[in-house]
Amino acid sequence: MVELPGKRRRPLLRALVGLAALVVALLPTAARADRVTVRTTAVGGATFTDPVRQHVSDPYVIQYGGYYYMTSTDGCDAGYLCVWKSATITGFATAEKYDVFHIPSGQPNSAEVWAPEIHYVQGHFYIYYTATSAGDGSGHRLFALQAVGGDPAGPYTEADTGYAHGQLHESSDLWAIDPTVFTGSDGRLYIAWSGWPTANAHQQNIYLATMSDPLHISSSRVQISAPTRPWETVDLPDGPSSGTVGYFPVNEGPEAFQHGGRSYLTFSASFCGTRSYAVGLLTNTDGDLLNPSSWTKTGPIFKYHGDVIGSASFEPITSPDGNEDWFLVHSNTQGCDADRELRAQRLYWDARDGSPLPGYPVDDGVPLDVPSGEPGSVASADPYASGWGDAFGDAAEGDGTGGRKAGTWVVTDTRTASVTSLNGVQWAQLFYASNPDYENYTVSADVRWSATGTTSSYPKYGIYASYADKNNHVEVFIDRRYGCSQPTPWCRASSSRGRTPPCRPGSIRPSTTRSRW
Repeated sequence: MVELPGKRRRPLLRALVGLAALVVALLPTAARADRVTVRTTAVGGATFTDPVRQHVSDPYVIQYGGYYYMTSTDGCDAGYLCVWKSATITGFATAEKYDVFHIPSGQPNSAEVWAPEIHYVQGHFYIYYTATSAGDGSGHRLFALQAVGGDPAGPYTEADTGYAHGQLHESSDLWAIDPTVFTGSDGRLYIAWSGWPTANAHQQNIYLATMSDPLHISSSRVQISAPTRPWETVDLPDGPSSGTVGYFPVNEGPEAFQHGGRSYLTFSASFCGTRSYAVGLLTNTDGDLLNPSSWTKTGPIFKYHGDVIGSASFEPITSPDGNEDWFLVHSNTQGCDADRELRAQRLYWDARDGSPLPGYPVDDGVPLDVPSGEPGSVASADPYASGWGDAFGDAAEGDGTGGRKAGTWVVTDTRTASVTSLNGVQWAQLFYASNPDYENYTVSADVRWSATGTTSSYPKYGIYASYADKNNHVEVFIDRRYGCSQPTPWCRASSSRGRTPPCRPGSIRPSTTRSRW
């Protein structure tokens, strides 16, 4: 389970089997609602649909005393920061809202009050946020509020940090936004944020520092990520199909969590007003959080798909009964505006390395089972615990039949599976449960012919990679009858002449039963 501390379609890789046994190891497969509606189906339990709530940006949630408490950049009454309280995740659709802090005027924390996060740290409730003075876009700094009493629903006052208006002093004193506070796997208290490397640099990196207590940063900042990859630098116009993509290097919205004894940090990448606003992942490899070389970057791990765009600001949470992991994001409707929407989906974990496996954003209106422990919920096992399962993409678009496991399979380990029966289907298929959002893939597979079927003259064994449409794909098959293995188009019989078609360069000969690509 998640140990919580106190911002297209991708390749779909399939193992396809034609009327015989196969052992294969391969890489990954792969009406807007104003508010959520929870339904109970005749067969299963209660369901809901995304989006859970509109007018939510940069959501952050904690669990305390049997309730969830959420903060957001948008959705509050004018001039206030607020907190929503709900007994369930899906209940945020109609959750009660509390105005907890009146934003002052004419002060360095009066304008562009962004990304407030509620935290429970060392026995007290705090809200960390970023703000600036009116008209000073380069003046953003980090601030903290502290609850007056012991109620997470406030009220709050400017924290006593030793600086005016509860500013968190950071030694570089440079542009800084999106603070988050967490306890690392080493037990120390940290703060992470997005900031500029130099004055007026206009490139947003992720920085990390230690805290001596919830209100004081105690070390110099350390840069653990910079936007250097194409998926981290997209600006308007965001038109990859036409070859027109702007450049805006952004890493922002860091969120830290632990799983399996390892520290992770997600972040949002690219300009928040684009559909390509996405989630990246930083993984700490050795427990040394302040060593930049101890962090490895992968991503994107969550990006636009189907009708959902600009999905970012990722935060893992647990279900009310603690038996399931879920995550929250916001998605865009028009850009970086107050019309962004809160979405919730179940979170899985990669069976091979333990990293987060969020899959694809689920389209609006597609029924999802409510989190475990909510009224009407039905307990269900992790369908990807073996490392194999159904494809993410079809289900995310509401397709109840496409992309499903077909045939009877025996999973040997997280990288090997074999089919034992077709069970009446023409093609048996199983999907490798790994992140489907990566933009680059290296595919390697061992395909072994085991036996010739009795219901097909031309059984084939191989791998098939499908992209955005059926015309953009590649496959490699072994053809036992004609003795060749090659990319598209695969060897086909010439039925009119009954002769064996020639194999292209690099294809295997008839005596060969195993090939590697």
